[in-house]
Amino acid sequence: MQNCGFGWQNAVLSAALAASAQTDALPVDNLRNPSGAASLGWRSPRSAVSLTLTWPQAVPLRAFSLHRTNFSPSASLAVSASAGGAAVWQRQAQGCVNGQILCIAPESVQADTVTLEVSDAANTDGWLSIPLAYVGPLWQPVRNYSTQSTAGHALGSDSVTSLGGTEFTEARWYQRTLKIVHQSLGDVEADQIERMLRAAAAGQNILFVPVPDAPAAQLNEKAVYGKLTGDDLTNPFGIADRHSTNLTLTESL
Repeated sequence: MQNCGFGWQNAVLSAALAASAQTDALPVDNLRNPSGAASLGWRSPRSAVSLTLTWPQAVPLRAFSLHRTNFSPSASLAVSASAGGAAVWQRQAQGCVNGQILCIAPESVQADTVTLEVSDAANTDGWLSIPLAYVGPLWQPVRNYSTQSTAGHALGSDSVTSLGGTEFTEARWYQRTLKIVHQSLGDVEADQIERMLRAAAAGQNILFVPVPDAPAAQLNEKAVYGKLTGDDLTNPFGIADRHSTNLTLTESL
């Protein structure tokens, strides 16, 4: 089982994006928007669509994911990465959980072109909504996060109780949250956390994958993509090269 992975260098932001289908009001370039709202994302009028990302030169990539989608549980994602016209990695994932689907390469690959192909014949909406995408490397700390870490949620709902005691609830959102406790970061890793928090403070979403080499179903269920904040960095072990911090990740909606 591999240590957790953080994706904070989203190459989607620097890529040239081309889609096989899009609507005029919701083009593929909306994937650069950090909001997870469907009204600000990319929409395809078809149940099968492809997205091609290109860069002037090869970039390191390992995680390929789509988030806050309207995909059905049977949706599939096929990823192909190439460099100089030669394929360097291919993978297909089946099944969407929590509105997201991921493919994680066993190790980082260098590619200048990536194609993501989505197929969702069972989708009853008649269109595909893809508000968020991450394509980029994963940073893994040398030592894993603490078992004191917790997973929770934030609920958005309005409740009204009648005079007779009947409660009426209107659900608005369900947002996953993670408290990531790390008690053994080295000096270099602490600097990496600082750079990641600076990117998050600028509005960039951060991908957290608890177990990058987990089965596809677990990847889709447990990964969280959203806003990251951090507590103070401490040095609880004196002069030892060990630091501790708590990170909070809140799913983007």
